Order: sequence, then structure tokens, then C-alpha cells
Amino acid sequence: MFDKNEFKINFRKWLDANPNASYEEAKVFCESQIPLPSRENYTWLEEQSLAWFLWRKENQAKQNLNIYYSEEEIENFIAKKRILI
Repeated sequence: MFDKNEFKINFRKWLDANPNASYEEAKVFCESQIPLPSRENYTWLEEQSLAWFLWRKENQAKQNLNIYYSEEEIENFIAKKRILI
């Protein structure tokens, strides 16, 4: 039987051990942890976990900017990025 709480714990541990993992690697990990017969019932769990993965990666990137750049430099970077979009 599949235990979603155990999956969440394993996903957090995996992410802590693989902080530079790509989205595809996270997706493969999720797919390997959810048994095929249960996958249809737990697609929401995979989607939720991958969304959390992306959120965490984005926050890591922001923290890295804060370490190396001043607030003014970050604001200028974000403003320029918005202009390009």
C-alpha cells in the first residue's frame, strides 16, 4: 500500500540531498516513488510536490541574489527583466 506521508518525507530528504537537481530529475524521482497502480490516484501529489520543488528552487535563486548583490542591484535586475518580458 502506498503511503503519501512517507512519499513526502522521502521527497524532502531527496531534495535536501540533491539541491541542484533539475525539474526532470525531481519528476523521475516522484514517478519512481509512486507505484504504477497508485499513480492515477496520486497525480495530485506528484503535481503538488513538483510545484513545491519549483517554488523552493525560485526561493534559492532569490537567496543567492541577496547574498551577492545589494537590494538596489536586485531591484534594477528585476526591473530590467520585466522590461524584456
